[in-house]
Amino acid sequence: MHRSYLFVPGDAPGMLETIDVFDADAVIIDLEDSVAPNRKDEARALLEAFLTHHKFDHTAMYVRVNAVDETAWFEADIKALQALAIDGIVLPKATPKTLKTLQEVYADQTLPDVIALLETPGVFFQLPEVTAYPFVKGLMLGGEDLRQAIEAQKMPRSEELAMARGLIILAASEASIQAIDTPFTDIKDTKGLQDDAFHAAKLGMHGKACIHPNHVQVVNTVFTPDQKSIEQAERIIAMHEKTQSMRFSLDGFMVDKPVIERAKRTVKRAKQFKGRRV
Repeated sequence: MHRSYLFVPGDAPGMLETIDVFDADAVIIDLEDSVAPNRKDEARALLEAFLTHHKFDHTAMYVRVNAVDETAWFEADIKALQALAIDGIVLPKATPKTLKTLQEVYADQTLPDVIALLETPGVFFQLPEVTAYPFVKGLMLGGEDLRQAIEAQKMPRSEELAMARGLIILAASEASIQAIDTPFTDIKDTKGLQDDAFHAAKLGMHGKACIHPNHVQVVNTVFTPDQKSIEQAERIIAMHEKTQSMRFSLDGFMVDKPVIERAKRTVKRAKQFKGRRV
């Protein structure tokens, strides 16, 4: 499970060379929206050269390919990726149909983990079909494209995306995969980013995409359990183990099974990110 997913343009060699200093849990090298049509081949060649000669031990490496309906670019991307060691693919405009196409294009080769980027209105009525593919390990909200598709205006806490966020969280929870929030697009508004990330985390998102390296530290901090939460979770678990009960009182509040399970998840998450930068 990752807290931060940093998008890096596939045709930006300077950014690619410094990926390991950004402290993102995962990097998504982008061959789609951030690369101009006349630079697609150049970006793909740069990606191949870069991943052939660079290995990363502490940063997961994903690639956002071009959309399935951009047939020539999509197929060229997949052909290149089949020879590279990557952690996963981010599939834009994901639907059950495009996920099937991705599976078919990979043919007999093992398909890496896939993050389904959800950007179109119709896919939110097909989430059980999306998560039914065993290689789908995460659902990512594509907020900007979805806003455009539904003709919504951006609101202070992205209230216009509330239903989409909720559906992703529910579907990801049901499938035991990761729910990943949309990037915050104002590069200079650190307070806005922090508020947006906190809101997403409280809703149940597990991590957040970033479009600028300066956002990574804030996102990592928000999606890492703080010391107060860890200590409270440890007290709940200790009382549960002491009493061998699924229902007890602690500090004047009733604790039952859902609270105990949440405490266990908090401790597990804290251990996962122990020693990682925030």
